[in-house]
Amino acid sequence: MKNIRKKLSLASCTLLSGAPQAANAIDNAWDLDSSYLYYSEADDRVTVNKAIMKLSGDITDDDRATATLVFDTMSGSTPSGTVRSKTSAINSITNASGASTNISGSTAPDKVEFRDTRLGFSFDWDHNQSRLLKVKYGGNISVENDYQSFGASASISKDNESRSLTYTAGIAGYFDKIFRKTGGTPEPLSNVEDDSSFSDGERVTYELLGGVTKVLNRKTLGQLNYSFSYTDGYLTDPYKVISQVELVTDSQTNSFAFSELERYYEGRPSKRLRNSIYSALVHQYGSNNQVIHASYRLYWDDWDVVSHTLELRHRNPLGNGQYIEPHVRYYTQTAANFFVHHLNNGEPLPQYASADYRLDAMKGMTIGIQYGRPMGGGKFRARVEYINQQFDQAEYNENLAYVFQISYQKQF
Repeated sequence: MKNIRKKLSLASCTLLSGAPQAANAIDNAWDLDSSYLYYSEADDRVTVNKAIMKLSGDITDDDRATATLVFDTMSGSTPSGTVRSKTSAINSITNASGASTNISGSTAPDKVEFRDTRLGFSFDWDHNQSRLLKVKYGGNISVENDYQSFGASASISKDNESRSLTYTAGIAGYFDKIFRKTGGTPEPLSNVEDDSSFSDGERVTYELLGGVTKVLNRKTLGQLNYSFSYTDGYLTDPYKVISQVELVTDSQTNSFAFSELERYYEGRPSKRLRNSIYSALVHQYGSNNQVIHASYRLYWDDWDVVSHTLELRHRNPLGNGQYIEPHVRYYTQTAANFFVHHLNNGEPLPQYASADYRLDAMKGMTIGIQYGRPMGGGKFRARVEYINQQFDQAEYNENLAYVFQISYQKQF
């Protein structure tokens, strides 16, 4: 499911990030980087197994090609958006594997099981137009059981004469097709039992990027980027629902609980404008050539989601090509303007509504460490992370996860 992959992006699970560039010599220019990642959430929620292979090489003195193949599997259960009701009149719900989960007894399920696989391929071509000018073209395709994505991109980088300053500009476009495994997509904010469906959903996304990288001194590098994206089309998650409830009070214990009366598919706006500013500072210091990397990202969109991401990495060389790199990341976001925990009985349906916990206000902390060393003529890397996310009003107000990754890179 796409939502799980977004979590992985928050966890900084870009499998081959930080990999060094291949040698420039044409007779020894090919670089193969492979990686395996395991992601697991607590309480038997989401488990992800991801494998990736990246092959890059110099075709000519001025051209370099990179091909990346990704295969991952996901399974487990994820919150559907419903309340954990004491009683329910709902009979069934379609889960992300396409099956209908029957409800026995009086309690409605608030998590649904799923199983999914994805195969992705991307190709990039870098060309040195001149000593100071570089262009890059890219394309990608990703296919799942209920999702297809196609994209293309182009960027240009220009150095000044001293090569201490680099300007970058880029553009990208994506076309996505969304559908349930049973076919089609649900009508936003329609009653689950009415089974009102549209045909397959479609959306397009356009992205723009501009940035500058500056060599501040012999050991310090700074970067500042701005990106903008516009998405138009079906943005509703076809598997997320929201409960319409009434409050049931126990006079003896003076406590209350929600009783679910109806269940609706969520409904989101069909357009989204995103903005982000990313800044980073890399500094090398000490006789041991330690490196500290600090970054900050500000994000905001027209759904009123505003997020701040702070990240700090510190690479410590251990000798003989070995290193250890602890890192920490802190993330906060505000809730989307249509996020609600539930719908109240007797009130008219809003224009948009979602109980998806990913759209709630939240805070997250990631702590991890990476170890690298030469091995067998190549470079081995291993990384572990612990993720803690706290949500404000979502039915499940906490998510805990672990990440383990191993990578091996070799030039030939």
